[in-house]
Amino acid sequence: MMANKIKKPARLKTACFILQRLKKESMKSVSLIHHSMRTLQMCFIMLSIMTSCSEETTVFSDARSGIDYYQFDEHLLDLYGIEASIMIPNETAGIGASFESQILHNDGDFKWQITAGRNFNIFIEDYGDYQYRMPEFIRKLEAQNIFKTEIIEQKEDYVIFKRELNLSSKAISTYHLYGVKYINGVYYEIRNNEKGDSKKVIDFILKSFLSFKSINTQV
Repeated sequence: MMANKIKKPARLKTACFILQRLKKESMKSVSLIHHSMRTLQMCFIMLSIMTSCSEETTVFSDARSGIDYYQFDEHLLDLYGIEASIMIPNETAGIGASFESQILHNDGDFKWQITAGRNFNIFIEDYGDYQYRMPEFIRKLEAQNIFKTEIIEQKEDYVIFKRELNLSSKAISTYHLYGVKYINGVYYEIRNNEKGDSKKVIDFILKSFLSFKSINTQV
C-alpha cells in the first residue's frame, strides 16, 4: 500500500512562504551591509594616503617661493650668533654631501663657514649696517680682467656667474654665487668657495641662499 501524502493547510503554506521571503531579504541586507562597510573602509584608506602625500609636500617645500627642499635639512644658526635658519643639502642630494653638516665659527668673530661634505661650502660674513656690498661686488666683477666672466643670473640680492681663466690653454669653467641678505638689521654676505664649483653644486647653494631667513619673523 502506498502512503498517503499529507497536505499542508493553506495558512501553513502561506506562513512558510513568508518565512522563506524574509530569510532571502535578510541575507541580501547582510550582504549589502558588508559591501557598504568594505566601500567605506576603502574610502578611509584613500583619504589617509591623500592626506599623507599632502603633508609630505608641505614639509619639503617653501610655500613662499615654491622651491622644493626635499633633499635638504633645516639648520638653526642662533647657537652660532645668527638669529636665522638655512636649508643645507643632505646625503641624498648626490653631490657628495655628508650625513652631518658642520658650522664653523669662532665666538666673537664675524665669519661663518657651513660645510656638507667636500663639495659643498658656504661662507657667511657679517657686515653690520653696511648696505653697499652688493653694488660694490658687481662693479669689481665687471672691472676685473684676470678672468673671463659671464653672468648667468642676476637678481637684486644675488648674482651667479661663470668664470674662466684667460691665460689657460684649456678653458675650465667654474661657477660662483655671491649674494647679500638683510636679516634683523644686519647685512650678511654669502658666497661659495673662491675656487668655484660645478653648476650642479651652485644650484644647491642658490637654494640654500634663498632659504636663509630670520627665525624671529619667519620672513
